[in-house]
Amino acid sequence: MLSILFFIKRRKPLKDGSVPIFMRVSSHQEYVECSLRRSTMPSQWVTAKGRVRNNTLVNKQLNEYLDQQEFRIYDIERGLLAEGKQVSVQEVMRQYRGVEQPEGEMLCKLYDEHNARMKELIGKTTAANTYKRHLTSLKLFREFLTATRGVSDIEVKALDVQLMEEYQHYLMTVRSNNNNTTVKYLRNLSKVVNLAKTRGFIQTNPIDLLPLKMQTVEREFLTQDELKRLEEKQIGISRLEQVRDIFLFCCLTGLAYVDVASLSTENIVEGKRGRQWLRKARNKTNNMCSIPLLRPALRILEKYAEYRAATGRLLPVPSNQKMNAYLKELATLCGVTKNLTTHCARHTFATTVTLANGASLENVSKMLGHSSVRMTQHYAKILNSSIERDMDKIESELIGEEE
Repeated sequence: MLSILFFIKRRKPLKDGSVPIFMRVSSHQEYVECSLRRSTMPSQWVTAKGRVRNNTLVNKQLNEYLDQQEFRIYDIERGLLAEGKQVSVQEVMRQYRGVEQPEGEMLCKLYDEHNARMKELIGKTTAANTYKRHLTSLKLFREFLTATRGVSDIEVKALDVQLMEEYQHYLMTVRSNNNNTTVKYLRNLSKVVNLAKTRGFIQTNPIDLLPLKMQTVEREFLTQDELKRLEEKQIGISRLEQVRDIFLFCCLTGLAYVDVASLSTENIVEGKRGRQWLRKARNKTNNMCSIPLLRPALRILEKYAEYRAATGRLLPVPSNQKMNAYLKELATLCGVTKNLTTHCARHTFATTVTLANGASLENVSKMLGHSSVRMTQHYAKILNSSIERDMDKIESELIGEEE
């Protein structure tokens, strides 16, 4: 026996202040939710009845529409029972949506195949995190199909721009993803759609027709004063002191979390002039990083010499979850209002530590392990200190000419 519930999403108000109305069809532990493309003001909704107040002509028409949807669902259920077929929420919603029984190549099945091959390439041409992102991407698309179509897969040939626009809207509203995250998920899906195109299942990729554009995001980084404050702060809690040291090491080397967590003694090499270097292939891209170690970074490594001797690892890096939690505590303790993350440390290395002190963009790009200088440019902040230094040179030359 199916159960039908109409409800509103108060946390997803529209521009006019109204809220969308949804329908949930359930049976035992299985259920599907879908938008009815109708809305009402929160004050007009009667939760106990699953209807709006029957006090205006508009509300009466809306209640009649809800009654019609309820009748359609139960009518489909009666039809399945009369035919002796098993009643499932998925089948009822498929018929409710008017989705034809699939016969051709299925997109999610192709995505599963893509991910299975990608898993076999982890550590060779694919990073583990890239594989995980595609798993999440597939999960979200299936979730979208279930919520809006009542199915868990869709034929490749059924893909069109309207469906992709609906998915884009779903990611930004129901999932509350920002623009850039939404674009990344769509680009992940686009890779598999292009695979279907290559195999001749479709002629065009509808995602290519969407106006997908990444928005510029201001990257946080620490100033020299904030770095000094972190370095000089006396910390009596060992776990926070360790995280402070690891964060500072990332600021001095530009390493991402996954890379600093996997550092071993093998990554330390000695250059021709006796300087210690870090050489490591980035986990994300497999591009090689070559980073001369500054004295403050060497002091941090020396501090954990016993740990290195016992484990072969350079630093006692906690889990990513603990690292982020401890960094929040550290920021509060040191009076830093910025959000401390290893991404912030990487940006700090690119700006405050290197570019602001005269390092070339090309050299910074190599140390960050980027495949091109263009990838490094979004790290290249124009700092006031750099502007002042350049203007001081110009002023000095102008004064010299006047004399």
